Amino acid sequence: MGAPIVLDCDTGSDDAVAILCAALHPAVDLLGVCTVWGNHDVRNTTDNTLRVLDLVGAGEVPVVPGLNGPFRGRATPLPSGRADLPPTLDLPEPTSRPSTGHAPDWLADLVLAHPEPVTVVATGPLSNLAAAVEARPDLVDRVGQVVCLAGTHEEPGVLPLVERNVWCDPEAAAFVLQAGFSNLTLVGMDATFSAPLDAADVAVLRGLGTPAAALAARLVAERIAWYADDEAMGPLGAAPLHDPMALAHVLDPAMFATRPASVVVDLDDGPTYGRTIVDLAPRAPALHFALRADHDRYLSWLCEVLGKVQGEVLGGVLGGSSTR
Repeated sequence: MGAPIVLDCDTGSDDAVAILCAALHPAVDLLGVCTVWGNHDVRNTTDNTLRVLDLVGAGEVPVVPGLNGPFRGRATPLPSGRADLPPTLDLPEPTSRPSTGHAPDWLADLVLAHPEPVTVVATGPLSNLAAAVEARPDLVDRVGQVVCLAGTHEEPGVLPLVERNVWCDPEAAAFVLQAGFSNLTLVGMDATFSAPLDAADVAVLRGLGTPAAALAARLVAERIAWYADDEAMGPLGAAPLHDPMALAHVLDPAMFATRPASVVVDLDDGPTYGRTIVDLAPRAPALHFALRADHDRYLSWLCEVLGKVQGEVLGGVLGGSSTR
């Protein structure tokens, strides 16, 4: 069995690729996927998660719906969902069904009962994780690694220095950052925008010939088209594939340049609400912050995982070196 991991996702296109990688990687024991609001309402993110798992024959993985709104409310209103993204992935209707539990409770129970420390990889708003910690603070000392796709240091966001997952639920992000996790990493926009994927990378993924790689290639191509008007990505004909990087950091941390840091979330009502204030020279570092990622290593890692069908063993070095 691989490393015990739980994903916590607001499943849209890049979450979908992260789920594929977690389901297919032989070094991962995917214990379940919690779903949360963010890209869309939790009913949509749950449905999308089931569709992705069914595609690669992993319908037995528990999918547990969670919060459908912010952990403690917001200083400013934010509608759930994104009008610019379709709420449902273009995949067959799921045959598997979600679990009947509630994600924060399920996550806390799992972490506290599991014989090994469980790694939590969060790629959406941190509402579920914050709610789990508030209800069961003892899970903080029992969890293994926590890696969140969250925050930005210098890369622009939906607002200046405001990354979207944090912006959706700043109160939850602040609560998680202050919870006292001993092994916490933020993989934010600085890292994901440093290693975008382009049309040549799409062709490489498509050429692998597996259902997972074909879906990933299609989703990346759609993301490139969506980013065509972006000031940085448009001229490159490229797009960041954010969420799988959080999982990649667990399995191949050498892919990233990280720094010890402390991070504070701006909770003041105003234009900087949700901004992540990153100190890379703190007196008492509380976490690690990923600043850059290696594009070639990332693409190679995606190819190694997505190029295999469920149950196969990866060739080459797990989670790292290129075999091409």
